[in-house]
Amino acid sequence: MIFGNVNVNYNGLGYSPVLVRVLDWLKSTDFKQLPLGRHDIDGDNIFAMLQEVTTKKITDTRPESHKDYLDVQFVIDGQEKMGFLPDYGIEKVTEAHPDRDLYFYASEVTDEGFVLATPGTYVIFYPEDIHRPCCAVNDEPAKVLKIVVKVAMKLLV
Repeated sequence: MIFGNVNVNYNGLGYSPVLVRVLDWLKSTDFKQLPLGRHDIDGDNIFAMLQEVTTKKITDTRPESHKDYLDVQFVIDGQEKMGFLPDYGIEKVTEAHPDRDLYFYASEVTDEGFVLATPGTYVIFYPEDIHRPCCAVNDEPAKVLKIVVKVAMKLLV
């Protein structure tokens, strides 16, 4: 998992050129001018989902992971907590949707940490990161405008 802000220089941090391309796109795009939904950056290799979500209490969310894509979650307006933990193989998948590259886990997981995502921040979740997006700050649900960029792992190998 990587946590950062596009307004801080991320060049020279050793990120893959693919991730730098995504971060540059996030930094330079006016998302308020785009419609909600999918936006292709490089077809099915790199695409983004612009979403308006309402955050939920942590107990009303489920941790998830992906195998074929990494997530770059980017907050445009609002704020949300995002949970994360390494996938040590001890958490069991409770619901699998391999056709959507989406795997859910039980609501309670071991050693979960949280970050506060505010406008301009990005959180990069790799397949080895179990993560829990859309958590309400202080358990107060709120609207968040965000974009989730999906990057095919085959581009990073």
